[in-house]
Amino acid sequence: SCTRFNKSSTFKKLVCKLLLLYLITAANAVIQSLKRIEQYSYLGKVYLIAIAIPCILFITGLITVHFQQNIDFFPNIVLADDFKYPSKKWNKDTLLSIKNGGLFHPETKNNNFKLSIWGDKNQRFKDLDFSVDTKKVNGTDDSGFGIVARTSDTSKSSVRQNFYYLLIKGNGEFSMGKLIGSNKWEDKVGWQHSTSIKQGNNINRLRLVCNGKRVIGWINSQRVGIFEDDSYTSGKIGVISLRSSDDGAAVYFDNVLIKTKPE
Repeated sequence: SCTRFNKSSTFKKLVCKLLLLYLITAANAVIQSLKRIEQYSYLGKVYLIAIAIPCILFITGLITVHFQQNIDFFPNIVLADDFKYPSKKWNKDTLLSIKNGGLFHPETKNNNFKLSIWGDKNQRFKDLDFSVDTKKVNGTDDSGFGIVARTSDTSKSSVRQNFYYLLIKGNGEFSMGKLIGSNKWEDKVGWQHSTSIKQGNNINRLRLVCNGKRVIGWINSQRVGIFEDDSYTSGKIGVISLRSSDDGAAVYFDNVLIKTKPE
């Protein structure tokens, strides 16, 4: 949230100030010691280091702040859906349903994936911050499920689909990348284990940010991957469940949050 981000920024600024104060004090102590023992030939190097380190810290701070502002500054809330009074803009396959306070995807058996997309016909997002709670409740831990962005206008898996994705499995693995024409999964961050994932039938918070050609993924507030791609510039958001080689997984999606930048 914005409050958590502000607290984090304040803490980082305090740490930087303390570090800078420590470096200045240490450099001054070294300079005074060199003067006492009349080692003047080293003073120039010490002065240079004392000037260079604060400059490096300052430049690094500017880069970090610029990156954080570009990635985290999405103040416009487009959707906050906890499914107690669900939005009527969910477009989903007939086997999918809204029940028990969430969007439910049963175990996928016939198709490669099931997709639920939010938004009306003309609602497309370019830059956005999209996050969802996911929970596997049944099925194999080897089936992927997660969130997608900049997708096509339809939820039907039989239609050619293009989108960016962040997927996890109950076994603690995740992947990021893009789908091309409904049948080519191009992993930009290949399947790998992450300690940020709560394995099995536990709730995991997934977050996908699209900012220009940069796509960033978070799992439970931990950034797990980032890549750049300019294939898809806008589209809708959605949630997805896939079938593994053995079986599918039944998954609930809840607490959907979509944020965008000011126009």
